[in-house]
Amino acid sequence: MEKAKQQNKFDPVFSAWRFESWLLYVVAAAIGVLAALAAVGFERLIHWTSHFCYGDGSHTLGLYNGQAVMLFVLPAAGALIVGLIARFYTREAVGHGVPEVMDAIVRRGGVIKFHLALGRMITAAVTIGSGGSAGTEGPIIQIGAAIASSLGSACGVLRHQLPVVVACGAAAGLSAIFNAPIAGVLFAVEVFLRDVNFKTLCPILIASVISSVTASELLGKHDAIFPLGQMAIYSFHWKELANYVLLGLVCAATAVGFIRSMYAVDGVFDRIKLPTAVKPALGALGVGAIGLAMLWLAGGAPLGKPLVFGHGYSFIGYCIGAPSEARFADVPLTALFLLALTAAKIAATSLTLGSGGSGGIFAPSLFLGATVGYAFGLLMRQFGLFADVNPATYSLVGMASVMAATTHAPMASIVLLFELTRNYSIILPVMFSATIALLVGQKFCRYSIASMKLYQEGIDFALHTRTALLRRFTAAEIMQPSVVTITAEASLRDIIVKTADEQASDFVVVDKAGKYCGLLCEKDLRNILLHPEAIPVMNGFDLARPDVPAVLATDTLDKILELFSQFDVNSLPVFDAEGTHRWVGMVTRAELLRRYRDELQKG
Repeated sequence: MEKAKQQNKFDPVFSAWRFESWLLYVVAAAIGVLAALAAVGFERLIHWTSHFCYGDGSHTLGLYNGQAVMLFVLPAAGALIVGLIARFYTREAVGHGVPEVMDAIVRRGGVIKFHLALGRMITAAVTIGSGGSAGTEGPIIQIGAAIASSLGSACGVLRHQLPVVVACGAAAGLSAIFNAPIAGVLFAVEVFLRDVNFKTLCPILIASVISSVTASELLGKHDAIFPLGQMAIYSFHWKELANYVLLGLVCAATAVGFIRSMYAVDGVFDRIKLPTAVKPALGALGVGAIGLAMLWLAGGAPLGKPLVFGHGYSFIGYCIGAPSEARFADVPLTALFLLALTAAKIAATSLTLGSGGSGGIFAPSLFLGATVGYAFGLLMRQFGLFADVNPATYSLVGMASVMAATTHAPMASIVLLFELTRNYSIILPVMFSATIALLVGQKFCRYSIASMKLYQEGIDFALHTRTALLRRFTAAEIMQPSVVTITAEASLRDIIVKTADEQASDFVVVDKAGKYCGLLCEKDLRNILLHPEAIPVMNGFDLARPDVPAVLATDTLDKILELFSQFDVNSLPVFDAEGTHRWVGMVTRAELLRRYRDELQKG
């Protein structure tokens, strides 16, 4: 009988948990479908814009038509459109997408407005299609996150679950654009959540799988983006171990240079006194100059746009041995040219995004890895140390290594390379070199290319993710309902008499109007009693600590933990709403840490 009573007692809790879980799974499935539709539309918009500007690269030349001046006009015109959208529609529709999603999770609890998805889709498509050096992945991550956040809010998903919903959108977007469902899940977990458990992983898996399947069916593409076909099976020989250590170091240097270049250019453009709408066009002119210079280095102007323009997927495929466009047959694949191309891509991407353009950094990272890896392989062969080495192999390993060191997401980078090529034979050197690149890269640049922006704005995203559990609860759920108030005019003798029999250790000091004056801490009261001569002259106002803030009953526990770390107190007063003086309780450090421990034990 007693057992039945206990079961009935907890049934509402179990029912609520089941409802919240199933709601989250249904929302995740819907996110997968919507993110896939957005990814397909986004990809087609980029293709149309690129074809309109530069043709198909073999038979038609679009507006470009082989005229050098158009290499300046087209990127600048596209950048001007992006600048105007950012100025008059939404400022968040520029940049490389991932930091903006991280910022939304930290500052707004995962709330992202739906209109941002449309703005980002247009700005990124115009940037990439007109010749800006950027990728599609960051934007589609932000587009997916905006769709997910809006849908989750509309469906009544609980506040503390919104970051998980946003991660579902990010995973679904990446999964659809790359046809890489596993990498999408890993990236969402490594970058946005860093908290893996059953409750968070299941909805992300659902969203990612459904998005990948939906996008593949709509596009009619079920193969890898870079199909290697019958490429020779690669076997990892121990004699090449040192080569991959060196390649990891080279890729780490490339990634660190890329990150620092990005934010150095960003800082320069922040200091330039020009209208925000004009700055992207100025950066695009620089990209045009770099593109023209690379055409000259390549020995002429082949059909289509320069190699540093756009996301560069075609040239990446050419480097790793995948089927590619015929026009690349005339590109001089020498170590010197590839290293120059690497530097040019870093500069072009930095100018595109640092000036206020819109696009991702995944594709540029893969491009840099492909070029620097191929150059490294050529040098190994030219030195005669490994005469039979295949540079395309080092190009593949370089892709994952640069991306791991740039994003600080090693598992996602390694698995992404496998899903991009569907070739498992290269996985051992990829894992080894990517790890070396990440470890060394972190020594010289602590923050990833995404978290660096948050760091510059004073946000520690790593700390935020570690306290994610505390965002599920508010002060009202753990506070002690009793509050002892003391007037500012009360004498020390009266305070001692009033607090002698109270269970509370800290007390709220208020003025005659009931306005908060500060917190009277037990230890301060105890210390003053060691000086009997002060008793006749001290009052509540003298003893109060005005620097200690009060918190709202609706404040989440992660915010309160941050306050406890700033102020050496054991309690914080709680009032019911901003602008009122109705005290409803006290929240203690001990109770907060106890709740945190209990949640950690639950998993």
